[in-house]
Amino acid sequence: MSASEIKLPYGVISKKKLIMSFSAFDIDLPVIAAGIRERMDVLRELEVAFAGFGTDIPQEMTEQTPAQVKAFFEYMGKESNSSVVLKRVYHLIWDGMIQEFPDLDEWAAAKADLSSLTIAQADVVRARRGD
Repeated sequence: MSASEIKLPYGVISKKKLIMSFSAFDIDLPVIAAGIRERMDVLRELEVAFAGFGTDIPQEMTEQTPAQVKAFFEYMGKESNSSVVLKRVYHLIWDGMIQEFPDLDEWAAAKADLSSLTIAQADVVRARRGD
């Protein structure tokens, strides 16, 4: 980490860019997307562009090293102290994620549905391979 980087609990600010990182074991991509969408109007006002998100799969994934979901933001404004704006964005995104997080009953049902889908997909793959 260089002197121009600012380390946050779940992200880093470097120059005019913010990269937020989440454990795929803890936070689902739809929850992250909902939190970002919830705050898009504020991001535009702050002259910050959402630059995308994706999953960073480690070379050797184990139970102790989950995939990382990363969200990327870039400050597009002219202000020289972009880190202040990007720190605010960091907190706004977390707030948006909390605001959009489903109720526990809805979340549990969605997790169960996803689990059933994953099992069904695994069954199809095994059937195709003849296992």
